[in-house]
Amino acid sequence: MGTDAQRISTEPDRFAAVHISQGFRVGDLVFVSGQAAVNDQGEVVGVGDFGAQARQAVGNLDRVLKAAGSSLDQVIKVTIFVTDMSHFPEVVKLREEVFSQPYPADTICEVRALAYPELMFEIEAIALADGSTIDIAHS
Repeated sequence: MGTDAQRISTEPDRFAAVHISQGFRVGDLVFVSGQAAVNDQGEVVGVGDFGAQARQAVGNLDRVLKAAGSSLDQVIKVTIFVTDMSHFPEVVKLREEVFSQPYPADTICEVRALAYPELMFEIEAIALADGSTIDIAHS
């Protein structure tokens, strides 16, 4: 017997128009599609303001996680895409503000472009739906 994948969505589901699921819950794991600085009306938020875009994207991520029965505190892996790596210090600060120890595993990469030309930041995540993260340090 296999494990079912439950599609996660919030309203309005602006991903439906481009044939993408916002996320899936598979057992105790939640997989969330890339979230960017786009509001419920499909408008880019914070054009030219990296910090505003990052906060909007993380807010969108938080919303999908909550719809899946998870939270930012349960994120175990993120992938962050930026269009300019000079914003790396801002990403580090954002991680500290948004996540708690033990911090999620993380990949960050610079890309030439995101879905809309005004976008500067996108984040996707894997999180726990049940359970919590535990810090096991080895010497």
